[in-house]
Amino acid sequence: MVDLELAPLSVDDAPGLFAFEIRNRLWFEKQVGPRPDTYWDLTSLTEIIREQVTAGEMMFLLKIGGRIVGRVNLTALDSGVAQLGYRIGQAHTGQGIATRAVRMACSEALERGIWALEARVAWNNVASKRVLEKVGFMRTGNEKIGDLECETFRRDLDQD
Repeated sequence: MVDLELAPLSVDDAPGLFAFEIRNRLWFEKQVGPRPDTYWDLTSLTEIIREQVTAGEMMFLLKIGGRIVGRVNLTALDSGVAQLGYRIGQAHTGQGIATRAVRMACSEALERGIWALEARVAWNNVASKRVLEKVGFMRTGNEKIGDLECETFRRDLDQD
């Protein structure tokens, strides 16, 4: 099993993250809606990261041997509940990395006093739904985000 690291995002990661996002742009856009245009400029992305880090947002990179293979975010914290988001680069799918990453995110969330995580998954993203279910998330309903039909999931971390 490869050594997977959950590393807090830093401004210094901007060039590597930019390259990762460019490399996987078409793949990601098949799964979720497109990023805003400002995301596709290194200077703008660096500023976005700076703002996220300064605000104390819980953004993480997934690395294997120092190379970015994905990311995990815990956002919109409200009364102990956060939104989980994750993406794995196309070359690293089907290897159990997403499942491991979500487990790591659950542990990180619990250590930070978060007691529940919620996630939204595009209706056609069967692999991501399977990952969440393997890690103990339960389907809670449906939601539409813009034009994207999603299923919603939740895991109460304090019930383990």
